[in-house]
Amino acid sequence: MKNTKLHFFIIIFFSIILRILSIEYFGDTKIDNEWKIILFNLENNSLLGYRQVQDQIFPNIFMPPLYPFFLYLIKILNPFDIFYLKIILYIQMITSLLAIIYLRKILLNFFTKNVSNIGILIFSLFPLFIYGNTQISSISLQVFLIVFYFYYLFRIILKNKFKYLIYFSISSGLLMLLRGEFFIIFLLTLIFIYIVNKNFKHIIVLFFATLILISPYLIRNYYIFEKITITKSVGFNLWKGNNLYSLPEGSEKIYDKNMDLKIKTITLDKKYDYNIDEIYKSEAIKNIKAEPTRYLILYFKKLFAFMFIDFESTYPNYYNLLHIIPKISISIASFISLIFLVREKNILNYFSLFYLFNICLFSVFFILPRYSLALLPVQIILICFLIKKLKISI
Repeated sequence: MKNTKLHFFIIIFFSIILRILSIEYFGDTKIDNEWKIILFNLENNSLLGYRQVQDQIFPNIFMPPLYPFFLYLIKILNPFDIFYLKIILYIQMITSLLAIIYLRKILLNFFTKNVSNIGILIFSLFPLFIYGNTQISSISLQVFLIVFYFYYLFRIILKNKFKYLIYFSISSGLLMLLRGEFFIIFLLTLIFIYIVNKNFKHIIVLFFATLILISPYLIRNYYIFEKITITKSVGFNLWKGNNLYSLPEGSEKIYDKNMDLKIKTITLDKKYDYNIDEIYKSEAIKNIKAEPTRYLILYFKKLFAFMFIDFESTYPNYYNLLHIIPKISISIASFISLIFLVREKNILNYFSLFYLFNICLFSVFFILPRYSLALLPVQIILICFLIKKLKISI
């Protein structure tokens, strides 16, 4: 017992050292892309806005709000911008360490301390997970919230206490505000909880507690766009992953003159963000209907890229051995574990379904390297099951 605790503390120690070194040597030195634009508008225009045309900024419904608000909150608490970026990166490092601690708690519900520590060792030292802390990106926060979500999901199932319903609802609501599509996973998880616990009152509490948490943003969107939704980016994401120049990682090149004209003639009002996404959606559907075989083949390419490796990636350093070897190894092990699990009546099949659902859903759109990091906690659980299974077989 003392040895397993010592092993875990050693893992945490090296996790901290590696993350500090990575932040200091590879950490982002500025905020770029969409985060820069949204943060600027929050600071200078008191508007959550992303798109701008003819010096007019439009209310945002394209990007989920949690991470911009996280960046903005740190700005408010640090008005003199002293070490602003470093503060963000070190907070992200802390969330990753919390993810490690809570994932171990989850693993200990199902596996021995030794097997759990092996899983945590892989998780904490996974190169992409360490690198994710060094980037101004929502992925570190997402990994932490997913682990937090899983932890309280199984607290509800195994302990069945009311306080766990509230904690689970908080994590669910925050994940929806971070990734709008998580609402679908939340609803499917409620069905899973009911099947296991047969307690309909708990489902009602979970649903409405989560709804209350996200309701201010839903009300904001209804007031501006007259739609009850967290985000409206399905159209753009579908088009980016399904157009003439799309690889598994997508393409943003607008090559259709009629599409370009439609975008340029959108009415410049508060619904601009919503209406432009509708154009993208219409064009994406048109593409798929015109060449269904082409996009079906592309779908399976994206599926393979998500699960294993993207042979057509253009991302810098994607083919670095420190990225490719761990990714392929963990992906193969997860896949083998899925094959074993599907033949058993095991509560861990929730993670199999979570894993497969995410892969199948995101492959409809496009696949970026960081997407696989959001599934890393699930893969660790599956790998621990495989280790346990192989030991029993031996």
